[in-house]
Amino acid sequence: MTFELSNPPLPSFARFRSLRAYGAKRTMLRRMEHELISNLHLTGEVLDFGGGETTSYSALLPDGPTVRSVNISQEFKPTDLVEVGAPLPYADNRFDAVTSFNVFEHIQDDVGSLTEVTRVLKPGGSCHIIVPWIYPVHGHPDDFHRHTPSWWFATLQKLGYAQASLLPLVFGRRTSALTVKGRGDKAIRGLVETIAATFDILEARARFKGASHYSGRRGETVWSSAPGWYIHAVKAAA
Repeated sequence: MTFELSNPPLPSFARFRSLRAYGAKRTMLRRMEHELISNLHLTGEVLDFGGGETTSYSALLPDGPTVRSVNISQEFKPTDLVEVGAPLPYADNRFDAVTSFNVFEHIQDDVGSLTEVTRVLKPGGSCHIIVPWIYPVHGHPDDFHRHTPSWWFATLQKLGYAQASLLPLVFGRRTSALTVKGRGDKAIRGLVETIAATFDILEARARFKGASHYSGRRGETVWSSAPGWYIHAVKAAA
């Protein structure tokens, strides 16, 4: 299996403003997730694993594909309810793509669930996964995992994927720190975040002159503090 660690884009004031458009009350990670989801290219029949009509991102999924969803809770109005760890109620090789956003960290047997997702994905189909990395424990109903890129590479290879890439979802180390320590009282959250983002932007300009992405060993020191990962994997052809 080929595995690529994708360099995240450098921060800028234009990107900060663009991300703020996804909701000033949301964390930087959630905004980066929503930006990514709104730009996904999906066709055919798609399974949203852990999704439903009332998730915060459902309206961001592209028009065109037929989307089915599974969830353990009726709260999110999924197409189908499933028990945790139960087999998915679909035939092998049914879906052209699978999406799963902030779900696998909540499943103790995440490899078992990944195996089921892989089973229902067509050969050559794409799997789009978002998971947290440096992010506070958030039970819904519980929280079990944070995995490194190496774990994702080894696990996806074992499950039969032909290629995969992992993109760190990071703006900069100072905005990442706010994910952990918080943005302060509501009255000053916007100001605190703007100050952190400004220092991230100025540092990036000084350390990565002329570049468009975090790269090299210096880049690794930034993306290793990413609040989350986006993994795109393609199932091997039959």
